[in-house]
Amino acid sequence: MISNAYSRRRAGPFPRKAPSAAAQAARQPASGALINVILEYADIRHDLGGDQVILRLSPQRMADPVIEGILGRETARLADVSVLWDDDEGAIVRILDDRGGGRASADRRSELDTFELTEAALAYVAQHRG
Repeated sequence: MISNAYSRRRAGPFPRKAPSAAAQAARQPASGALINVILEYADIRHDLGGDQVILRLSPQRMADPVIEGILGRETARLADVSVLWDDDEGAIVRILDDRGGGRASADRRSELDTFELTEAALAYVAQHRG
C-alpha cells in the first residue's frame, strides 16, 4: 500500500512530455515504400566489391515528381537512407539509415581516418604493383 501512494505522489510533480512529431518521425524506421523507391530509382551506385553495392538517390532524382508522388512527406528521408544490395544474391544485405544527424563532414576528419604504411607494407606494395 505504501508503494502505491509513493508512486502516485512521485508521478505527480514530474509529468512526462509527449515526444514531438519530428522526434517520432526521426525514430521511425524506413518504410517499405521508401526502400522500394531506392531499389527502383537509385541513380548512385557505390561498388564495394564482392558483388555488393550501396544504392542511393541523388538530390536531382529525389526532386522527381514521380518519387514525391509515391512517398509524399517521406521523400525528405531519402537523403538519409541507403541500401546495401548484393547483386549475386539479388537481396538486400542491410538498410543504412542516418536518421538526420551525425554525418561526419569532410572538414571534421578524425585521426583514425588516415593511416601510414609500414616499410614492410610499402615493400609488399612495390613488389606486387606490376
